[in-house]
Amino acid sequence: MTMPFSPLYLTESVLKIGSGTPTDFAGEISGARLVPSSSSATWKGLKRGSVFSAGGLATWVLTVNLGQDHELATSLSNYLYDNEGETVPFTLEPIAGGTGFSGVVVVQAAEIGGDVDQFGTASVSMPCKGKPERTAPAGA
Repeated sequence: MTMPFSPLYLTESVLKIGSGTPTDFAGEISGARLVPSSSSATWKGLKRGSVFSAGGLATWVLTVNLGQDHELATSLSNYLYDNEGETVPFTLEPIAGGTGFSGVVVVQAAEIGGDVDQFGTASVSMPCKGKPERTAPAGA
């Protein structure tokens, strides 16, 4: 039996960050990823077959690629700069209205500046507090 499959193709996404009424910063980003990182350990004894392996739970990071805007007070660039170190909720819907993922991140400031004759871009990685939760699509 072949399972139906439809790979993720990003065109319209949602990225909301902040407490209260969170702001959707999707218009200011070119990419967002929840990246797991796990560790494993292996111990091997001197006797053949004496091998033990274990793996831990992943830690998660929300990585965001953004266009810099330090002139607009409500921009993502300024939000990250002004709230560095704060713990805030987020929601990422890779496909707007589809399955989402929500959790809490520690805000990190993004790069400032860039190269001549280029748009100012930045990438920021914000550690998540635990594993993000999967949320059902709107209307599901």
